[in-house]
Amino acid sequence: MSPFFVIRLVLDFTAAGLLLAALAYWWLDNTSHELIGTGMFVLLVSHNVFNRRWWARLPKAVRGRPSFLTIASNISIALAISALLVTSVLISRTVFAFLPLSGGPTAREIHILAAYWAFILAAVHLGLHWSMIMVVIGRLLRVGAPNAIRTACLRAVAGAIAAYGIHSLFVMGIGDKLMALPSIDFWDFQESTIGFFLHHIAILGACACAAYYAAVWLRWAGAVRRVADAGE
Repeated sequence: MSPFFVIRLVLDFTAAGLLLAALAYWWLDNTSHELIGTGMFVLLVSHNVFNRRWWARLPKAVRGRPSFLTIASNISIALAISALLVTSVLISRTVFAFLPLSGGPTAREIHILAAYWAFILAAVHLGLHWSMIMVVIGRLLRVGAPNAIRTACLRAVAGAIAAYGIHSLFVMGIGDKLMALPSIDFWDFQESTIGFFLHHIAILGACACAAYYAAVWLRWAGAVRRVADAGE
């Protein structure tokens, strides 16, 4: 396995961690929030540079029979991140304060909306690439051949995380945030900081699981359809 590929994977997970940290705005001061966001954008730019061939092949893929979920998720997250970047520049009070730009309440609302959509879409992106990630982790840890007990335990853990993630969706009011509905509920970081991150990690896990099994089901349905077509 290429060490360069492992480094890319570490950078991708670092970008996801920075996005999660940036969501904790009321735990940070504004300067820290902007610096974390800037670091995340730098890593995301590097991610797309590394994957520029995928974008170059996209026009041909659209005309073929690609993975619809992968293309839809990649384009959606690119749009969300673009909106996040533009609004970040408009409302910046530190990093981009030197620019002759200013954004009002609307830009802030779009910024928050784009941030939560980017978070959910990043989880979907993770889920769609989970098989590859597990292969990489397995090789790094030198895990042996598939084991029924180990597989059952991992699925049980994933199920528990997904169940807690569904609960966390309601606790954190993610639905309202994804629809830009006004809310006066803010997480009390003085009472619990770790709870905020645990809820969001569980939400990430739930969305990743949903994306992973949706992709598995679509592949299975496609295989069944091809067999049926061949038998006609």
